[in-house]
Amino acid sequence: MSNVIDFDSIDANSESLFDVVYEHLALPDSTYLGTRITKKMILVNNDLSVSDKKLVNSVVQSVEWLNTLKPETLNIPTYVTETVEYIEVAVLKVTLKPDSSNLGRLKLSTINTVSKLFHTLIPYPVILMIELDGKLAISLADKRINQSDSSKLVIKHFYNSQWFAIAGLKCYEKEFLNDFTLKNVSSVNYYELFQGFISMLLALETSYISGSYSTQSNRNSNIEKNEHGALHKDNIPDDSLITEISNEEKKNLLKELVTLEAELTNIRKKLKKEVQMNEKMRLNLHARKIKQSISKITYQLI
Repeated sequence: MSNVIDFDSIDANSESLFDVVYEHLALPDSTYLGTRITKKMILVNNDLSVSDKKLVNSVVQSVEWLNTLKPETLNIPTYVTETVEYIEVAVLKVTLKPDSSNLGRLKLSTINTVSKLFHTLIPYPVILMIELDGKLAISLADKRINQSDSSKLVIKHFYNSQWFAIAGLKCYEKEFLNDFTLKNVSSVNYYELFQGFISMLLALETSYISGSYSTQSNRNSNIEKNEHGALHKDNIPDDSLITEISNEEKKNLLKELVTLEAELTNIRKKLKKEVQMNEKMRLNLHARKIKQSISKITYQLI
């Protein structure tokens, strides 16, 4: 496949978005496993809650362990410290049943519940690809060593995309899917590799607010203003020019950004109703300060 996916040429009636994105991920043949995990294996070999069992039986159609990335299959070093263990990365495809409880709604809660289950079940970092009636969602989870039991990993953060569909992909979603490939992440070790993929999902989440997706290769380069009014480097105060921040810090900044966006929306609503000039001036001043904070945070994220 070429380095860029031509989404306009994809025939939604004959081609699967999953197939296109998975091929573009460009995992070496040496990593391919292709093992189907049956529902019976999941139900019998794991201590599942009643709700998880119901999820497996009623929502999940099939599970396939597609690839295993480890030194024996992909010559990248492992990374182990007192807090993290990245000795292997699994690539899973979970296909959901296209029944009336899912179709047409494609709730984000479905991604959240399914991803939580499988990230918990698999004892490695997982690139999880969820398919439902031609739609695709991608999920990652940052895992840490359980301080009470060093033989186990615990999930610190989930990073989930929204549902992607061939028809109606936004420009920054296309840019993300083109960015989401093995050649665009670090090969220093498996921790850096996985954090690279997480960084892409965080950049995607940021793009829904900024209107612009920053690729892995240019994330630290100058920001150019686009048709959506994305930020330009020259508009950012010098005190916000900082060094690269961790994905965990980005996650926290995103939460703060969402809160500020909601606050700004609320102020705009008040401005429409306000008749007192003094109060309008006060609200406009507050809105300006919030916009400055949003600009600083968005620049840090990009």
